[in-house]
Amino acid sequence: MQGQRNGFSLAEVLVSLAVLSLAAAGLGSMLVQNSQINKSQQMSADIQSNARSCLSVLVRKIRSAGWDPTNVGFQPVVLDPNDVVEDDSGGVSQLELLADHDADGLTNTSGEQIFIRHNGDEVQWRSDNKDSTPFVPLAVNITNDSDGDGNAEPMFVPDGVPNPSRITITVTASSPVPDPISGRTIRYTVSSDVVLRKTLN
Repeated sequence: MQGQRNGFSLAEVLVSLAVLSLAAAGLGSMLVQNSQINKSQQMSADIQSNARSCLSVLVRKIRSAGWDPTNVGFQPVVLDPNDVVEDDSGGVSQLELLADHDADGLTNTSGEQIFIRHNGDEVQWRSDNKDSTPFVPLAVNITNDSDGDGNAEPMFVPDGVPNPSRITITVTASSPVPDPISGRTIRYTVSSDVVLRKTLN
């Protein structure tokens, strides 16, 4: 009578290793795919938040323009005619906002003349009209290239030049790196119309 076999044969071990390898490869592939999906969703959420935050700040700044408690009667927004885009939009890349926050009848105190511009992939601003004061970033990864053709669309479109009564703001945020799933840049565009203040009342 022969003794009972103990252990596994070489063939059984090899089959078991092959099955485990296939399972591990499938699990690894699933984990990588889930990681890419999570990263893509997080990038999309970050870009949307960036665009909305930037738009919110711009709307708030433009709405504050024109504060004129002494009724001097200055324009709330100054447009540079040389900055008007020569296309159907009539948009501009820079605004000068004026407000008399200290009620002295002038707009020459720091913070009463705000310059906001779109430059490259940044929205920048400075709080006075001195050329020596540097612009500082207000938001980054703002390309304003909503169609992905490499050309930025105007961020500010006034309803008239040089004295607008309303400005349409359009902000397009873009991902700094390609989407891990599609391999393309993620873009998100938001827009808002702002009616400019004409008087204190």
